[in-house]
Amino acid sequence: MEPSERTTGYRAEYRDLLTQAYDLDKPVAPADELAYLLTAVGAAEPVLELMCGSGRFLLPLLAAGVDVDGVDASPSMLDACREHAAVQGLDVSGRLHEQRAENLRLRRRYRAAFCAAGSWGLVAGDDEVARALTAVRRHLLQGGIFHFEVETGPEPAGAPDPTTWWIRPDGAVITARGGNRIDPATGLEHGVGIYELFVDGVLVHTELNRWVRRFWSADSIAAAVRAAGFSEVVVRSGHSDEPPAPDDLLLTVHATR
Repeated sequence: MEPSERTTGYRAEYRDLLTQAYDLDKPVAPADELAYLLTAVGAAEPVLELMCGSGRFLLPLLAAGVDVDGVDASPSMLDACREHAAVQGLDVSGRLHEQRAENLRLRRRYRAAFCAAGSWGLVAGDDEVARALTAVRRHLLQGGIFHFEVETGPEPAGAPDPTTWWIRPDGAVITARGGNRIDPATGLEHGVGIYELFVDGVLVHTELNRWVRRFWSADSIAAAVRAAGFSEVVVRSGHSDEPPAPDDLLLTVHATR
């Protein structure tokens, strides 16, 4: 393991093939998550989405009339978001920004911010987490809320599935394989994914993507958010109003500036 892997977080690489595979695998936001999100932040405009990706949450909110902007560190994801917006007849001019969460610098201030689908775990290092939470708080109006999700650990192991594939509308095939490991010194998950594109049965492009992911307990994420200066922090079980349970895999955090 490289020495820098122990201290550096947010090393998630969403390049072109991974972006395409992501869109094929997750073309729309789950209806229950989207409804939950609309309830949590939809009425508090303007809204900022952190790590908005290809727009599967941002674009439905925009279509519903919500004043929402998005930031993401991946140019490929933002390009895909713009393409989806154009197909849906939505104007995202001035709404999408290529920035990392810990380096957030926008002119607007927001009544609400959110980060969906457990993506906040990709902000992994202690310094990155502290800077990112501070940056989000700085971009909220007084009384503004930050709603996000964290995972408590890797998903339970299932049947081996060494290779996954998707078929594009043009018939080309994208395959993916890879693996992950937990660093015992930090508890961070380090993973790699190898994505390959086949056109007419011929391999034409290969892409390596790496990621680092952090898992949280209810107490540890609440402490980190409070340390960033948020005045009120509530951690809940999954997409519910229930308190956290010992077997939860997903937690939602509601923080108020």
